Amino acid sequence: MKIDKAQASAEVPARPKRGRPRDPERLKRVILTASCQFLEQGFERTSMESVAQAAGVSKMTLYNYFASKNALIEACVAARTDSIFEDFGADSLSPSRPEEALRLIARQFLKLMRSDDVIQLHRMLHGLATLQPDVCQGFFKAGPTRIAQHVCRYLESAMAAGTLHIDDVPLAADQLLALMLGRPHLHATLGLGKPEAGQDEHLVREGVALFLARY
Repeated sequence: MKIDKAQASAEVPARPKRGRPRDPERLKRVILTASCQFLEQGFERTSMESVAQAAGVSKMTLYNYFASKNALIEACVAARTDSIFEDFGADSLSPSRPEEALRLIARQFLKLMRSDDVIQLHRMLHGLATLQPDVCQGFFKAGPTRIAQHVCRYLESAMAAGTLHIDDVPLAADQLLALMLGRPHLHATLGLGKPEAGQDEHLVREGVALFLARY
């Protein structure tokens, strides 16, 4: 399963620094290796030992980075989540141009949700929901909650610029993201096929138009 290497460069939740500074390239390699193993082997069959060996680091180094396998998968999800916002330039999300900015956010969000690795991750987590609820809780914190926080930051900047008028920012962020999901997302998750690019672009434009009509 192909993993976007951009995910490895994002800020990830990890243990506090101790001793020598971390090697950023080594941390990227660990995140990328772990992401591949979780998707190819599943959460339960992936071990800290196998990740350390494949990444070319010692188990001690890996445990210094991440206290547990739960912390490791949470870091992988956080890195993948943050990667969708890395392509935006300094002026891409202008508070004075909310329609343009929200379309960019929506496109990147759909790009993430339509990717094979994220679809496979969601399938894996559905299987863990009953037996490993703590893993799903970590995913929700590092994935959906983190994305919503990114969106909230933009909405707050647009409110400060006077281009959006929102009473409940977290609710508005959830509404925007929900407009991008629905039946097409379920269709893709069930392996019944993904929408065409033109269909997703139509979804983005109509969803953002509906959002702006409200706010």
